[in-house]
Amino acid sequence: SSGINAEYGYTVRIAEMTGCRYTGVDLNLNYVEEECKKLAESRGVAEQGEFIHGSMTDLPTRVREQKYSHVISLGSMYYVHDKLEGFLDNVASCCNKDTKIFVWDFIRNVEWSECSELNKHLKMKFPILSKEEVLKKIECSELELTGFEDVTKFIIPGYKVMERECRKRDPELKSLTYPLLGKAFMNGLVAYVYYYLKLQ
Repeated sequence: SSGINAEYGYTVRIAEMTGCRYTGVDLNLNYVEEECKKLAESRGVAEQGEFIHGSMTDLPTRVREQKYSHVISLGSMYYVHDKLEGFLDNVASCCNKDTKIFVWDFIRNVEWSECSELNKHLKMKFPILSKEEVLKKIECSELELTGFEDVTKFIIPGYKVMERECRKRDPELKSLTYPLLGKAFMNGLVAYVYYYLKLQ
């Protein structure tokens, strides 16, 4: 089994648990060199795969030429909602008919103009998309949606704890802004969702 993933901690943990081969891709070269590779080495899974510097909207050729059993994108797709077609094309290029694709994403439930406080945390230069907008992009891609889950209610308790701890250190949330995301979840402005996909 082999997989491609864009979140190093999960990649390393999955490799530890399953013995699978992996490829991790991240846009931040320093992160790849200083965090990802070092964690893989410290956990004894460095020989099972590699971490590569690259963009999820323009994957390196050696990644695109592979076919993976699993493709996992955790909490990163919303960063490319403005280039979602490229992201979906890149994912499809790494798949065969048996590949299982799992994407964790944030979507908005309201107009982006209502998310200005949230964007103090996200710092997005473009709007994150709504469920309908993302599903339309998937429908126009080479991928097929096989499942969708809104799991927002399960993460809210964690954000309540996070807010309490952040306010101890930064009462006005000037630098520790994670609670703004939690507040947006609690107020229904955004949702924390999973997409299950496969190649058409």
